[in-house]
Amino acid sequence: MRVDIFNEIAWLNFRKLPNIKTLSLTEQVKKYNLYINELTYQRNVYLHWLEGHKKGPLPPKLQIIGVLLQEDLFDLEQENGSKILITGYA
Repeated sequence: MRVDIFNEIAWLNFRKLPNIKTLSLTEQVKKYNLYINELTYQRNVYLHWLEGHKKGPLPPKLQIIGVLLQEDLFDLEQENGSKILITGYA
């Protein structure tokens, strides 16, 4: 069933639709419940899709471009000769 998720049909208007008004009240209620269930489902699908698209692009992933290996008794130095301080160990 295709439904317009932005324009819900009220019960009183639904009952007046050509393919609905000839049905018994019980059948009309069943069809309306099916319509409301489908409408709710389609709205939820749309909201889920919208949630995933309104946040913008994903942040770039970090890349490991090298590993430093420090041997005992030696300081790590940058290209300009300043020392690199190591504050923690893995």
